[in-house]
Amino acid sequence: MRRIAFLLCAAVLTAALCVGCGNSGNTNETGEGKSTQQGSANNVKADGFVFTYNGTDIVPNAKMEPITTALGEPTKYFESESCAFQGKDKVYTYGSVVINTYPDSDVDYVYTIELKDDTVQTKEGIYIGSSVDDVKAKYGEPAEDTGTALVYEKGTSTLNFGYADKVVTSIVYNAVVE
Repeated sequence: MRRIAFLLCAAVLTAALCVGCGNSGNTNETGEGKSTQQGSANNVKADGFVFTYNGTDIVPNAKMEPITTALGEPTKYFESESCAFQGKDKVYTYGSVVINTYPDSDVDYVYTIELKDDTVQTKEGIYIGSSVDDVKAKYGEPAEDTGTALVYEKGTSTLNFGYADKVVTSIVYNAVVE
């Protein structure tokens, strides 16, 4: 069990530190979503990329509770003691979207949002399988191009497009936490 918890923590930290992800609103759905970012009424710490899933906006650093209320029961759920924060890290899987959270006091906040396949996409229409040229056409020049990832920065989040052979292989939104 400790090995699984260690591996999960390592994966979350690797995604956060090495991959540098973020959010930029997304799904195959069109139209306005229910915003989970409601200013000081919800004490939201988020301002950055927005991913939209099933009509619900998901923002890195936003409270997770309104998101779980809106999306309902995840298809998978996992939690373990955090190796980076005090409390429990939680992983919610909703179909092809995986949301990792981090604890702050008694509140869970969105840490990463990972799109797992081409059935989900950013609001700008980028999905796994899109070309790097398509990403740059929609988002402009990245803050960083590592040769395997394009990293975009906005507010308290980053949006990372991993790629190989000029084709997007991963999309991850990441909260920037101090």
